[in-house]
Amino acid sequence: MIGVTRAVVRRRAWVLAIVAFGFAMTACSLAPSASPAARTTPGPTSTPGHQLTVSGPPSLTVTPTDGSTGVGLDATIQVTAQNAAVSSVAVVENGDHDALTWATSNGNTEWTYAGGLDLNTAYTVTATAVSPAGGETVATSAFHTITSARRLLSTVLYVSNGDTVGVAMPVEIEFNTPIPVADQPGIIAHIAVVSNPPQLGGWYWFDAEDVHYRPESYWDSGTQVTVDADLNGVDAGNGYWGLGDWSESFTIGAAHLTVVNTQSRQMQVYDGDSAATEQLIDSWPTNTGKPGYDTISGILVVLYHTPVVQMNSCQTFHTPAACGGDDTYNEAVYDDSAVSADGYFIHAAPWVCYGNSCSLYPYGDTNSSHGCINLSTANAVTYYAWSQVGDPVQVVGSVLEASYSDGEGDWQTPWSEFAPGGQDVPSNAAIPPAAPPTDVATPTPAASVAGP
Repeated sequence: MIGVTRAVVRRRAWVLAIVAFGFAMTACSLAPSASPAARTTPGPTSTPGHQLTVSGPPSLTVTPTDGSTGVGLDATIQVTAQNAAVSSVAVVENGDHDALTWATSNGNTEWTYAGGLDLNTAYTVTATAVSPAGGETVATSAFHTITSARRLLSTVLYVSNGDTVGVAMPVEIEFNTPIPVADQPGIIAHIAVVSNPPQLGGWYWFDAEDVHYRPESYWDSGTQVTVDADLNGVDAGNGYWGLGDWSESFTIGAAHLTVVNTQSRQMQVYDGDSAATEQLIDSWPTNTGKPGYDTISGILVVLYHTPVVQMNSCQTFHTPAACGGDDTYNEAVYDDSAVSADGYFIHAAPWVCYGNSCSLYPYGDTNSSHGCINLSTANAVTYYAWSQVGDPVQVVGSVLEASYSDGEGDWQTPWSEFAPGGQDVPSNAAIPPAAPPTDVATPTPAASVAGP
């Protein structure tokens, strides 16, 4: 198993997050640029829904109020008319006109915009209202948003825009700051997962920085999944703010299932996602973790493939046996399919058998690995080429159960503990509490220490 600390892994993830975020931030204005003729938001063309009751002269109120400074990026711009209907609203941002998407209510007596404001920006709002008698009134408010903020970064792990992945692939989002529990529902309210065709799914916070989305059961092959994060102007707490939006899509590929039995030391691969109903392609002998170095059991997911990993026992286990004793090794290991964020791999183990001559522990004879799932080179190469990132791998027979600390919480956590169901669960669904575990791993591994 691999010996990469999660602190190191997280730093790698943020390098990727910053690069990816640069593309999402190329445009973070409030709305697409409008032509000069359309820069003033037009008034309604239909008759107001009810007759205004006049009890005094027409008046207008604009919030934030004129002269306000340090306005939060999540502030709502609101125009309220009394004894009149709002006929137009114009917004100037740092000297440039913006066309915003407004919501109206009460027969156009209230106009609001809550789409997120930009950092360190001067806004001027000019509103016009007309009374039933035809009298016109104008109000103006100039205000300035906060001048500095820590940028909230969010990274989707293990899948990139346009990828084709397996049926067990969760959406794993990692933030660069712990999100206070009180702010977690608000963050999720700005992240939508849309599947086509639709499937029941839900969000779950595994810790204050990591929130995952998965379907109730495996994705259907051919499903298109899009994640839209509308985080511009979102307060993430502790001085962190969303300063842009992003979107990422992926496709669900063919259904594959791998079943590893650590007692019979057999690994079976299926076309389909059920051993009971789908087609068995092949069955291979394997060696899994010996006592004290058990392979984790449960429903795991292929997270990535890498052609070589330098596996070092001392850096992995930090024990006398692994650092000069009987369990010492430092090997370049090939054809690695990661089934854990914590360092468990399906990989080639040519040291077990050489040609027709096998060691004391041939494949399928005795569990002799340090936690990984060992295959012959030919079978490991076949599996490396056949399996997809996102394929489910079910390991049975081991006494060591996988958990979120290994990066395998998604399918180990019962569906009843995920957010309540719904058609692509509403983003503002209640989020059940979760015990705070450790960090999550990087979607792009480098050659590193591990244990064969």
